[in-house]
Amino acid sequence: MLLSLPITARAASVSDFYDISPSDWYYSAVSFVTDNGMFNGTGDNSFSPAGTMTRGMFVTVLGRYSGVKLLSYSGDIGVITKSDVNMRSEPTTSGSTILACLKKNTTVEVYNQIDSMDNDGLIWYYVKYDGIMGYIRSDLMEAVINGFSDVADDAYYKPYVMWAVQSYVASATGSDTFSPDRDITREEICSMLYNFAALKNFQLKPVTDARSFSDSAKISSEYREAVSALQQVGVINGYDDGSFKPAGSATRAEVSAMLMRFVDAISYHPVKEPSLDSNGNYIFGTEVPQSAAVADDYFSDACFIGHSLIVGMRDYSGITNADFFAVNGASTQTILKYEGFPLRNPVTNSDGDSTSKGTLAQALDERDYGKVYIMLGVNEIGSAAYHRTTFRNNLSTLIDLVRKSQPNAKLYLISVTPVSKELSESHEDINRDNIIAYNNVIKQLCADKRAFYLNVFDLMADSNGYLPDDACMNDGLHILGTQYKLLKNYISTHTMQ
Repeated sequence: MLLSLPITARAASVSDFYDISPSDWYYSAVSFVTDNGMFNGTGDNSFSPAGTMTRGMFVTVLGRYSGVKLLSYSGDIGVITKSDVNMRSEPTTSGSTILACLKKNTTVEVYNQIDSMDNDGLIWYYVKYDGIMGYIRSDLMEAVINGFSDVADDAYYKPYVMWAVQSYVASATGSDTFSPDRDITREEICSMLYNFAALKNFQLKPVTDARSFSDSAKISSEYREAVSALQQVGVINGYDDGSFKPAGSATRAEVSAMLMRFVDAISYHPVKEPSLDSNGNYIFGTEVPQSAAVADDYFSDACFIGHSLIVGMRDYSGITNADFFAVNGASTQTILKYEGFPLRNPVTNSDGDSTSKGTLAQALDERDYGKVYIMLGVNEIGSAAYHRTTFRNNLSTLIDLVRKSQPNAKLYLISVTPVSKELSESHEDINRDNIIAYNNVIKQLCADKRAFYLNVFDLMADSNGYLPDDACMNDGLHILGTQYKLLKNYISTHTMQ
């Protein structure tokens, strides 16, 4: 029996169940799922660890964990397929009011289809989101029509079945069936967890080598990649006889263990590592250790290089005596080519005209700095390995430029800051796990180039690795002006003297 409360609600304690003992191998897993509201008991003070779980139950658990809000709607649902989609007051983009801006993968209730008021052939959906009725263009979302003959309108799992199918978390079992009351198989669990991770932009990072089970040949071809991925991240281990039993059902105890391991695999785990060796020397590639706060005049011989967050540092941090070479939207490549930085001494440009603006190289050559801070990366984040390679190469080139011009300056590389949960789950590239991967590139460059690493990601992230909603602007990317004081305090208390 599944809990009808939010995923964060506490429904029971493992100690309440007479059929669960501290000596059971699944004790901690049952404790986890009950403490986190994922499961409830099956009766008075019982958990039924040997009982099985149906497909309808499992998509409900995932749907609630995902935050799906449709708890009673029995009609059709839709999922936003693009980023920043406007829901409008009328089925037209001309003169209609924007009622809400929806992120990719947002779920809405679908009530009707209607022709566009001003564009023949264009269809709009009449939808409800967060209690608001409005219109969304059909090319910006996908709708699931309730076509499953075995999913009743009043079934508790109806909205979660629709969400799971529309979001490609789960698949139908026939042309018009979902089989919600059939026991879910172990390979289906792997597939749904694997698809859920992809939906939320979570990277499943292997912690063990891939291995085969004695019955690997029996794993359905469409599930093999998912089973292998879940095995490598430690979510599934197989049985003592070396088998996986892909078509077999999973007990409530086994599902509890899988979910506990899966949540751990997709969770944020801050890296805890020493910054000093046994002799007290700084280890390049680790976070600069905390130090006594410096006075404001510490920054009188400092410069900051970067994108819009460095612009924000200039405008809101209270650091007024440093130089800032910052451009909104800058990347490691574009900032090297930008020719609009202020110069102290006019130069002659390629057209033969005298100008007081020039490149970063020209601006740096005019000055002597004791500290140089670089903050770049968020505007060039991509999901592929070659994106990180390109970023590393460009940042390395920038570091070499700074080192050539400012050989005596201490060089600090500032990590990419976190983004909101909503942005992370809706953006294919700018998401939590990709940002962490880019920060690892920055850390490695600090080790290779002997630069100092400032970990503002952990400074600003919540326990799940996201930028809190009360710390960011509506785009989920930029921090509020008040947060720059926090950045200044961190930089002022993490210095290498």
